[in-house]
Amino acid sequence: MLIHPILVSQTAASGTWSFNTAKLTSTILKQVVVKAATATTTFDFQIIDDNSLVVFDTNTPATGILRQELDLPLKGICTIKVLNSSADEVFTGKIMCLEVV
Repeated sequence: MLIHPILVSQTAASGTWSFNTAKLTSTILKQVVVKAATATTTFDFQIIDDNSLVVFDTNTPATGILRQELDLPLKGICTIKVLNSSADEVFTGKIMCLEVV
């Protein structure tokens, strides 16, 4: 088993940003940490799979930082997305993936 981070450093424009991962094979998403530059910024977070299905959604807005422990299998190219951000600012963090071989 191999654990590797996907580092996040994106700037929201019109309250959103997104990027695509490299192609994932036999991967389990273990942790999501996304931090806005300002502690009062609210935002939603989603992961969308390569079939355009939302496989993870915060359902309620995070404020300042989103820290979530998961056990979510992922495969293919996924879209990592922040939306409905209350401010256009920099977001940083990491997405920890466990690669099962």
